[in-house]
Amino acid sequence: MKGKAKAGYIAVRVFEAVHWVGAALCLLMAVWVLLEPDWFLEMNKEAASSQVVRYGFMGGLDVAAAGGTGFDAGVQTLLAVGGAAALALGALVFRRLGQVIRLCHGGTPFQKAVVDKVRQMGWLVIAEPVATAAVSLLAYIVYWPDYSFKIDVTGVVMGVVILALSRIFAYGVKLEDDVEGLL
Repeated sequence: MKGKAKAGYIAVRVFEAVHWVGAALCLLMAVWVLLEPDWFLEMNKEAASSQVVRYGFMGGLDVAAAGGTGFDAGVQTLLAVGGAAALALGALVFRRLGQVIRLCHGGTPFQKAVVDKVRQMGWLVIAEPVATAAVSLLAYIVYWPDYSFKIDVTGVVMGVVILALSRIFAYGVKLEDDVEGLL
């Protein structure tokens, strides 16, 4: 690889690593909140709400926690696990993108392997807001009326666009196979 392709591949790998580190930190926070809720209570005495924001995605999982302290260990643990799941899905998307860059470097992007990776990326991008909505719904059910349920459809729309792109690549593969048969 050289030039822009190498720079893009390195950037994608860095984004993947950042997502994995973020997921690990979210899981560490979930365990820490369960083991030491008093520490977090002291840190958040004046807080009225809390938010888990996933790197690379706008918004997050908002919660107005129950009680006068503004902190609920169960809500925070649930949100941290949800954030870890969202970050892990994001890391998998970046991994697939890196694989596509490597596959396309030596030849055409119209390869069966590229189609498969792009299709997988589409489903992973759709899975992220679905997982976030599931965590949000669970928090809403368990902590109602103190929690507001939110759904972000942007990721679903982006996933559908990526799936459509995979169909275009699949058609390109078919056309290249037809041309190879003619020559």
